[in-house]
This record gives sequence, structure tokens and C-alpha cells, in this order.
Amino acid sequence: MSTRAPAWVAAGVRHEILMRVLPALRHDMAGPLSVARMGNTVLKRYMAAQPFDPEQSHKRLEQTEEQLNQLLVAIRTLNRWDLDTSERADAAPAVRAGLELARPMLDLHGIAMDAVPEDATPADWPAMSPARALYAVIGVASCLQDTATGPAALSVRCDGSDLLFTTRPRDGAAADEPQFPARRMKIDADALSTLLADLQWPADIAPGTVRLRRPDDGR
Repeated sequence: MSTRAPAWVAAGVRHEILMRVLPALRHDMAGPLSVARMGNTVLKRYMAAQPFDPEQSHKRLEQTEEQLNQLLVAIRTLNRWDLDTSERADAAPAVRAGLELARPMLDLHGIAMDAVPEDATPADWPAMSPARALYAVIGVASCLQDTATGPAALSVRCDGSDLLFTTRPRDGAAADEPQFPARRMKIDADALSTLLADLQWPADIAPGTVRLRRPDDGR
């Protein structure tokens, strides 16, 4: 087997993660664009009205510009997924962004995420590329989703210098709750382990529990 095989497996896992969160990323970009298009339709009516009201038209134009600025921000945030960037930032915002992106993915497959504490990210974690935290956090959530045996709840909390993910049977889940089809490409413990090794991120992986330890510096 090629010595590059683990790197290719890790790249495949990252691709699967992106495909899972793509609907949320697309929504973040399509939402402001849809509002801006509707705003332009209204603006055309204002401009054709007699008498013409410049104040009303200017207000609508400002609203459209605000939506376009939101779209621009969403597009620029796509660089967060680049592992090769030299950008380094506090890990906490990227961890929280990863959890928020994972939430709709989990909801669609019967996994409810508990409220995430504000201090969930350990304070002594080093600055890192945002992509590193995004792939690690969403990868862990995906693994726990794919290995769950039924409706479950996921909790995330700080445990010393570690970030601890645990699942438990979901309270109040109906016995006849519809089961979602299994994903064709599952992120199992082996796939997650390969991904985290490529990210230089030590972890303990067990059924229903993943402990992300303090990541190594330098990436």
C-alpha cells in the first residue's frame, strides 16, 4: 500500500464532511441573495411609481446593499475550509461554527445536540487554522451520528484540556420514530482516526464517546 494512502483517506473524509454541511453553507449564501432579488423587484416598482419617492427608494437600496454585504461575508468565509492557509486564529470560534454547521446535519438523522456551553473550548488550546477545527469537530459529530444505533442526543463540553463528545439515548424518542436511511459513506471510528491523525490531533475514540485532546501546535 502506498505510504500516501492515509493522506488520501483523510482527504476523502474531508470531502464527505463538506458534502454533509454543504446545504447549510448554500443556505447561508442563497438567503441574502434571494432577499436582495426581491428587494430589487420592489425597488423597480418604487422607481416606476408616480410620484417618485426618492427617500423610500433609497431606503430599499440600502436594504439590498446590506443583503449583498452578507452574501459577500458568506463567500469569504469559505476560505475557512483551507487547511493550507497560513492564517491562525483562536480555536473557539471555529469550534462553535463547526458545531452549528453540524446541528442541521444531525437533526436530519435523528440526533439532537444539547445546548453548547459558552466555555466549551478549552482555554489552553493553541491558535490554529479554522479549517483544522472545523474538520475535526464536524468529523467527530459525523462519526457519532453514523455509529448511533437509534435516536440519540449529543452533548459537547470542556473537560480540562479536552473537548468531550458523548451520545446517549434521546429522552422522549417515540418507538415508532421514522428511521433515516444509512449514509452510503459512513465516517466510522477508523475513518475518523485517519482524519484526526492527518490533522495532527490526538483523540480517544470509543462507542458513543470521542475525546479530542489538546491539539498539537503548528498547524
